[in-house]
Amino acid sequence: MALLEMLLPPACAGCGRYGRLFCEDCQRSLQSLSRGPNHFSAPDAGTVVGDALLLAHTAFAHAGPMRRALQRLKYGGAARLASPLARAAAPALLALAAVTGPATLVPVPVHPARLRQRGYNQAALLAKALATEANLPVADLLVRRRATTRQHGLSRAARLHNLRGAFAIGGGRLVPASVIVVDDILTTSATLEACAVVLRAAGVASVFGFAIAREV
Repeated sequence: MALLEMLLPPACAGCGRYGRLFCEDCQRSLQSLSRGPNHFSAPDAGTVVGDALLLAHTAFAHAGPMRRALQRLKYGGAARLASPLARAAAPALLALAAVTGPATLVPVPVHPARLRQRGYNQAALLAKALATEANLPVADLLVRRRATTRQHGLSRAARLHNLRGAFAIGGGRLVPASVIVVDDILTTSATLEACAVVLRAAGVASVFGFAIAREV
């Protein structure tokens, strides 16, 4: 497979046409959910999603080419997609960073068994690529202590219960004052909230969330 990828041009993850990993036509067709800084500073704006997580923001709707691209990244071994997806989502992250001020990107961790199976953590790849695009620091502060059952189809309350005790701060890691937790897809924000609870308990003053796409 690696040899074929070297010999053949890449196929777009959104439409399948050969030439680019994520073609310009597919990128232009994405449904943007991005907002400017004023969206967050208005009294009734922003998405307040939990006690520990101040707010979360996403770049695109999880639909069409974006849904297919994230599926390829997460389950299809297409690790190289992290870079073009992060590049497309960077303006939305910068809009959030204009509100949060200096913050460190922290990816949602996966369980070691899942990491061995998949070969990489897609959230970590996206966080590192986003850090490059937005000129922000990135740190693997969190670890996943236990595997959890599938979240699909669960309510927000059930997801939070499922994630209780799943995350922890990695040993000996210094925590920054402000963090933006990065994930690929936001559904109910339960995963980001569970991470935020751990980060706040460890001394992080402000925790925000960012995802490439959101279920709408």
